[in-house]
Amino acid sequence: MGDEFNEAAIRAELQSWWDSQVDSSDDPFAAPKPPVGTIFDVVPVVDSLSVTTALVAIEKHVGFKVPPRVIQRGGYNSFDEMVNDLIPKVGFLFEKRKSKSGKDSK
Repeated sequence: MGDEFNEAAIRAELQSWWDSQVDSSDDPFAAPKPPVGTIFDVVPVVDSLSVTTALVAIEKHVGFKVPPRVIQRGGYNSFDEMVNDLIPKVGFLFEKRKSKSGKDSK
């Protein structure tokens, strides 16, 4: 684990992950977009279960296993919503672990 929380690197990693999950514009086998006015209007773009795979991308930057409880219940409707929710939570866990390991070494 590094000494600093690299938010920019995590954001870039999450952007790449998000794009791979959401962008199906060049996929000829992608399902058609659901019609407006259906239950799909309230379903998040990326569900919370899918976001658990993004935690792996975060973990390689922070050096510890990120618990799935940091993920917003239900999922996220946009990339900005996801990073604005996840990055502060992971940053808090990072600082908590850093301060705990600093106390252990004294």
